[in-house]
Parts: sequence; structure tokens; C-alpha cells
Amino acid sequence: MKLTAWCFALFLLAALSAAAQERNYNPVPMAVDVGNFQMSMNKLMGEGGLQTQFSWMLTGANPSQTEIFYWPRDQWQSNMLYQIFNPVVLDDNGIIDEFGQPHALYTRGDALTNAGVTDWAIETRRYRPPSIIVDGIELTPPYRWEVDPSLVSDIKLEFEDVCPQFGIRSHVEVFAFSNPSHGDYFIWKATQKFTGEIRRPRDLTAGVDSLPDQTIRIWWPISFSFGPSKAGERHVNGAFGFEGEDDLDSWFVRKSDLVTGSARESLYVAYYWDDDNPNAQTYQTVGSSDDAGDPDRTTGFLHSPQIPGFALLHADMSASDPSDDPAQPYAMPHATIVADFWGRRDVGLRLTYRGDDGRGRFPLDAITAGLATAPQKGPMRFITMGPYDLTKNAALGRYDSISFAVAVGVGSIGYETADSLGRAWFNNEITDAQKRDFIAMGRDSLWKVMDRANWSWDRIKKGLPIPSPPPPPDVEVTSGPDRITVSWSYPDGSHFSDPTTGVDDWSAWRVYRKRGAYYVNDPLDQQSGERWELVFETQSRNVTSYVDASVQRGVDYYYAVTAVDDGTQNTFGVSPGEALESSRYVNRSQLPTASFKPGLNVSGLVRVVPNPATVAAGALGFAGTPDKILFVNLPVECRLRIFTETGDLVKTIDHYGTADHEWDQRTDQNQYVSSGIYILTVTEAKNINGKPLDNQFVKFVLVR
Repeated sequence: MKLTAWCFALFLLAALSAAAQERNYNPVPMAVDVGNFQMSMNKLMGEGGLQTQFSWMLTGANPSQTEIFYWPRDQWQSNMLYQIFNPVVLDDNGIIDEFGQPHALYTRGDALTNAGVTDWAIETRRYRPPSIIVDGIELTPPYRWEVDPSLVSDIKLEFEDVCPQFGIRSHVEVFAFSNPSHGDYFIWKATQKFTGEIRRPRDLTAGVDSLPDQTIRIWWPISFSFGPSKAGERHVNGAFGFEGEDDLDSWFVRKSDLVTGSARESLYVAYYWDDDNPNAQTYQTVGSSDDAGDPDRTTGFLHSPQIPGFALLHADMSASDPSDDPAQPYAMPHATIVADFWGRRDVGLRLTYRGDDGRGRFPLDAITAGLATAPQKGPMRFITMGPYDLTKNAALGRYDSISFAVAVGVGSIGYETADSLGRAWFNNEITDAQKRDFIAMGRDSLWKVMDRANWSWDRIKKGLPIPSPPPPPDVEVTSGPDRITVSWSYPDGSHFSDPTTGVDDWSAWRVYRKRGAYYVNDPLDQQSGERWELVFETQSRNVTSYVDASVQRGVDYYYAVTAVDDGTQNTFGVSPGEALESSRYVNRSQLPTASFKPGLNVSGLVRVVPNPATVAAGALGFAGTPDKILFVNLPVECRLRIFTETGDLVKTIDHYGTADHEWDQRTDQNQYVSSGIYILTVTEAKNINGKPLDNQFVKFVLVR
């Protein structure tokens, strides 16, 4: 078959396959959001395809939102540096391009990068995302991807990148789970097939579009490069960091506690942690500048105790033997984004990513290994598999492939420990070294996460199910007079049945609430310590609403509703018989709701709350909205004017309906007012029947 005919046949085959599987050839962003983390995959975020993601904390617009990995999802700016690198490397024989020319690195390009181009993608969920409505506003657009109740995981991302440097088509599957015991990781399976393609089928030209038949020898390093919480950097240094300024990377190996009798009883785990930034300013209460873990400068709370990492779960023996090779990984080398990925273009860089340079195959962190005296900008830790021989022979229809699987997740010492430990250090009750040792204990948490991923992967390979909780219900939250109403429902009765066994094992509904700002530790909460709390539970499936009357007027509230099973169908889990609860992250109300009081039919009762008011009013103010001033006991209809003490008009508000009205301390020109004494006038007032009411005048004080 001629090359052009072969390319057309390949294109036709891909098109027919796409029609059958509903693949998207111009994919919208995909998201993993069923567990305790949220990861977005968008081909526009990086310099390559979906398999080569670059997401940097930049100094441009919305720097706090540029990261695409959040853990834990309920905390303020828990977005972590998250980047995927897979710089495939060759042996000394290199590779031959489409014109017959040999190359030591790649057939095109000058950098040791694997800038794949995404061909197609698909996101599949076991259930459609729940509907969320707040005060009549629908917050969830129609789901545009696929739903498959028989899915082995709660969500699966699938895509293919064409890597033109090597003529490799890379097929990736990402599995994630809502089971609370499995909500801190995802599994990344990649199959690299030597098809010879240097363009996607839809990009074919009249020229040569494939590499010639040949055999190449490759190593496949992959790095999930992490940097812990952005919130910590901002709290400690007053600004966001860039490329893991003070993070270190290392590795460990440990025997599995959950999987025995397999070829891979031990897991190699790469991980990252927040170390000391030598440029951090001294904490005055401690007399130390050691900011490992990013202690809050007001309370000592550790904002960055996360230990993110990844572990090798499977590596093929060879292109002809898909069984797991316990001798892999070949190496777990250390490199940096700045000095290596950005700073080098030499052939020797192949050895760095293979682990065959002077740094060694399994070096510890850069400081312990003697590679640096302080954390280096942009740390990368690779898990490198190889070497593998791949052959392309179009005449024989031979296109060799190899597959790998890794688990990617996060461990931590936990919120309560991060709080008590940080405060103890802040109060000089423990030393810098003790603080560091406690943070390092998060590796045990990461190990548990990785081993559970290993258990899940073992079951996926065997075609066995992973226990799953009930799906989260649709939620509607409505503000009301002195109350907020939360309602929920399932789209149909099948949601009450266990997704694996089909048995109805539903047990309870639970309602959670967050007061103040949407996220925990948001500075707008003014150190109030507000967290999500359980406010209602019922064992009656027919009770599908909750009236929250324990709310404070003018204060913002957020809600989430979960479903819990009875544990009877979870006989094969890592915790047999454990009742499983759906994620409360999935259907959080997202927009604030606040109770109100109907407008009064009488005059003379208007008040300003708080008075005096400051931006940091503490208990006198409103958590989550420190600039808020609330005018209460207003008539049904009136005109509000705010004057300075000298009579200058700063704000005019036409009010109707409720007895309350919020003011954000901004003038009609959208400028914040200054400190001083102000006068609120309530004029043109009417009751519900339109009868005029007396004017009212209230003096109040602002301190900014």
C-alpha cells in the first residue's frame, strides 16, 4: 500500500471509530472532580497535547487561578503547581526522520520535550454531574460528555496524543473514584504505540506523513511535577511563588500492605514537599525564618503540609510481553525545570532524564544528594521506564506498543494536626526540626493513598469492581425570611441502588454548611476558623428538604448535600462493611445565600450593623465579607442616602422588599469611603399598602 493510501485508510478508520465512541476531536476541558481533589485537563493550558501539561503560577491575569490541581478542595487557594513532563529519550542510535536523516534527540524541534498534539478526547462518568440551583440561578451547564453506569471508576478521561518527534501515538486513560477511601488519587495508564505518525489524521498533507520503518530503543521518563499549596506562599511572602521556589523532591520504596502475590509487591513512590525558603523573613514570635510548611504569620497554621507524589503501578516487560516487569523502574532521576528543561539543549540531557548522568539513577533530594545547597527553582522527579525496543513495519502491519500505569495523589498530616503543630511552633513549644519531622510524617499518608491506588489498579486489571458510594443528589438552595431552605433529589430511583451490585443500600441524607466565605481559611473570614459542618441528617429517603433557621441575617452561607449507603455492599473494599458517603465537594452551592426579614410597615426602627464598623470588625462584622454594612429594619419601600458628617452625598440606594440592605462601603463612583462619621437617611418610605412613613436618620461610624 502506498503511504498516502495508508494515511487515508488510517484517517478513515479513526473517523469511523470516533463516530462509534463519540470522541471529541476538538475537546472541551475535561475535569476530575469526583473525590477530594479537582484536576482540569485542557489542551490550551500547555505547550503540547494533554499528556504534556504546563500550568505555571504566572504574574499575569488571575495568577491565583492558573493552577489546575486543587487539594484539599474546600481550602482557600489549595491549587498546587501541577505539570506533566514526558521527555522520551533515545539510545545512541537515535531515530530516522521521514526524509531518511538520523537524529540523536528528536526528528524535529530543538528541546528535549515531547510536545504531543491531541487528536481526540472523551470524558465518561458513571453519573451525570448533579444540578445546582441557588436562588433560582442554575449553576451547572448541561453535561456535554458521556455517561456510562457500567464504568469501573466514577470518572474516566481518555485521549490520544500524536507525538511527532517519535512517530508515537500515545493513548491515555485516567481513572478516578468518589469512594472516600480512594478520593485522593487518580490512576494514569499510558500506552505508547510506534505508528510512525508525525501528524494527526486530519492534518495529513500531500507529502510524507510517516516515519520510515525502523526499530528504536527508548526510555520513557514521566514526571508529575508538584508544588504544594499556593495559599502558603501568599501568606508567608505576600505574593505567589513561581515554579516551586522552595520545594524539594525525593523518593522511597515500600512493600504493599494491600496487594500480595503479584509481581509488583513493592511500590516506588516519588514525592514533593514544601521546604524552607532561605529568603523568607523572620517570624517575630519564633525568632526563626524557617517557613517549611508555610506557617501563617498570624496564627502559625501550616498552609502547605501536603505531600503530593506518584508511584509506578505497572510497566510492560516488553512490546511482546504485557506482563508487569518488577525490575522497573529503570531510574527515578532528579532534575529541575529551570536548569535542565529550560536551560539545556545538549544531547547529554538524555542521560539526565534516563538517570545515567552523574546525579545517579536514584538520588535523594537535591540537598541530601549534594546537588544543591538550597531548594532549586522548578524541581522535577521522574519515574523512568526502559529500555524498550519498538518496531514499526507497515508492510507487516507491525506497530509495537508498551504500556505503563502510575498513581498520582496527595497525602498530608491533616488539617487539625497542621493547625495544632503550626501553633505549637509559632508559640516556641517545638523546634524547627520537630516541625519538619512532623510534616514529613505526611509521607505515611501518601503511602496509604498510593497503596490503595495499587489495590484499585490490581482489581481493574482483573476486571473486578471498586466499591462506590451513592451519587450526590441535585441541590437547590433558596434564601428566605430568617431562614434558608435546602432541597435535594435524585433524577430517578436507580440512584438509590449500589452501582456495582444493583442492591438498594441507601441509608441517609446529610446536609453540610459553611458560614462566611466559600473556602476554609479564606482571609475574608478574618481568622474566624469557620469550616464546613454537618447540620442535618435523616434516614428517611422521602425527607428531601431542610429549613435552616439557625442563620444570622446578613451572613453568607453555603451548603452541600451527600448520600450515605449502609455498607452492606462494600464487602470487598479496603475497609469491608464501611458505610460510604458521596463527596460533599461535588454539589456545593457555590453562590452565597443569606436570610432576610420582610420589609417593615412601621418607621423609627432602622439600625446600622455593625456600628461602629471596621473592615476587621471581628465578631461585630460579617465573616467572609468584611466590607459589608447592613442596614436593618427598613420599610418595604424607601430611598437610602449616605452622607458624610459635613453633608457630602456619597451613596444613593433605592430599596424595595426586605427589611435589610447591604452596602459595601463604596460610593456612587465605586470608590471606598474613608474613615469617619456618616449619616444614613431613610426617606420616601412606604409600607406594603403604599402609605407614606416618617423619615429616619441614623448616625454611624466607619473605621478603615
